[in-house]
Amino acid sequence: MKRTWLISFLVLLVMIFIMRWQGRSLITPVSPRGIIDLEFARTAERLGQLQLFLPAGSVYLNILLDFFFIAAYTWFFIAGCKYVKQKIKLGMWSDRFMSLAVAAACFDVCENFLMLLTFKGKFSPSVLEIVFYCAAIKFILAGLIVLYLLITLPIALLYKKRTIIS
Repeated sequence: MKRTWLISFLVLLVMIFIMRWQGRSLITPVSPRGIIDLEFARTAERLGQLQLFLPAGSVYLNILLDFFFIAAYTWFFIAGCKYVKQKIKLGMWSDRFMSLAVAAACFDVCENFLMLLTFKGKFSPSVLEIVFYCAAIKFILAGLIVLYLLITLPIALLYKKRTIIS
């Protein structure tokens, strides 16, 4: 289980590197946070401003790569929760956080599909709101999972099983 968690962590790091490298062309004075500015473009005016300055090919590629990133972070979160569950017996909590990881991934997938549509100009203001809320919920869920793993993984890594001799 520890090996799976470590491999998932390495895959996540590789995807973070790829996303940062590919997404650097999306960082402009108009969009200092890159693709995140597009995720939180809540109005048609802001979307239009971003469409003027963001290279469409790079946006599409970044969104497509994000599907691999979603798989990587979901695998890492689930593997981390399973490791914690196995080592320190936080079964109920780990199961809930695994469910949150799947929910975050679902919100991210929905957000990506809607961003592809909005960037192609097939949107209404309500779609921009949905993208905004999907992104917000995704980040909140991912933040909660990261917090859970930051607290529990060090404990799990240091935990040694005690055997009781009777």
